[in-house]
Amino acid sequence: MTHLDRLYDTLAAGAADLHAQQPLLATRAEQLGTPTDPVSPEHTNEDVRALFARSETLETVAVVENGRPIGLINRNTFMEHYARPFARDVFGRKSCIAFMDKTPVVVDRDTPIESLVKTAVEAGTRVLQDGFITTAEGRYLGLGTGYGLMKAMSDIEAEKTRQLLSSISYASLIQRSHLAESDRVLRTHLPDHGLLWQPRDVVGGDAYFFRHTPGGLLGCVFDCTGHGVPGAFMTLIALSFLEQAIDPADPAVDPGATLSAMNRYIKRVLQQRASADDAPAEKASSDGLDAALFLLAPGGRSLKFASARLSLLVAGLAQDEALLVEGDKAGIGYADTPDDQAWSTQEVPLARDSLLLIPTDGVIDQIGGPRQIAHGKRRLAQFLTERRGASARALCSDFAEHFAQWEHGQRRRDDVSLLAFRANNEVLA
Repeated sequence: MTHLDRLYDTLAAGAADLHAQQPLLATRAEQLGTPTDPVSPEHTNEDVRALFARSETLETVAVVENGRPIGLINRNTFMEHYARPFARDVFGRKSCIAFMDKTPVVVDRDTPIESLVKTAVEAGTRVLQDGFITTAEGRYLGLGTGYGLMKAMSDIEAEKTRQLLSSISYASLIQRSHLAESDRVLRTHLPDHGLLWQPRDVVGGDAYFFRHTPGGLLGCVFDCTGHGVPGAFMTLIALSFLEQAIDPADPAVDPGATLSAMNRYIKRVLQQRASADDAPAEKASSDGLDAALFLLAPGGRSLKFASARLSLLVAGLAQDEALLVEGDKAGIGYADTPDDQAWSTQEVPLARDSLLLIPTDGVIDQIGGPRQIAHGKRRLAQFLTERRGASARALCSDFAEHFAQWEHGQRRRDDVSLLAFRANNEVLA
């Protein structure tokens, strides 16, 4: 049994436990109805007054003839009419149908709560005040209250929310499980690193992938279309490709060629083609990702770098300014990206103790600061230059604090990821 098989078994068991523990929800009208003795047309208004006097908590009473409901009497409405001058003398001995609502809301006991709510809304405020009558094959069963209906609907919505949040939590566990091996590789082969990974929601569209190869440390940081659950699904597709495509025993991984292969894979999996003949009108999606993939040579002497729209920043101890290495402009997997799109591999020489950063768009595009503008690459390069003597871990921690201050009062726009690492590292050799 594989790691993922065990994970999915654990998730299924957890879901079963939660299902067994959840409270019983009212889903049908019968569960809201309370058997309440009705009155008949033979009862007088004085009989109804006496009934309300004996039962102070009774707000409504059904009027039933031959087992079938014909009306509903509301306590407040009845008392208002019956308390008028001479009303008792005039109506006291007359049938109680005089003051009843002749068109109450009557529903079969099997009516779903959602349908009952729709009926109640169409009836206006009467259901909130008077409640409703439940029946079985047209015969009277009991009374339900407007409060009971609102509570039942609130409980249903709360349960739907709980199930949704539970599902997203499970999705987060699955996403993080795919990143566990990369975390281990980073700790083992690149101790001087900092990684800021902050999904905007519980799960997100940013992810990363690291493997140690004979040719050096291979790393990939990528930013998929969207965030939340859709973005997380995209990361699983991209991670699945990398797990299949990267051979840890291969000494000569080509970053650019790997991105080109990823592009073909994403387009095939999502059935996205640039040609109109291959894209029916109802299939209008165009999903993909931005990615930076690098191979850091043993000893950190150089870096092979390929990128789809993500940037690399490099700062050496002797440099006055950080070097900005831009990626290619084409995104990976999108419908308008050609199947044969090629990404170039750049050879980036690294000075001793070079400090490198790879941010995703969530960092670059976040609005904030005194002028409420995007953070931008230039501000990030300045931040790196000013702290190029710090450890990568300390720099990443400082940036997290800086970024929180930057976006203060602004809504987080996207998932945020930032990788920082030192090039020279004894463990890499």
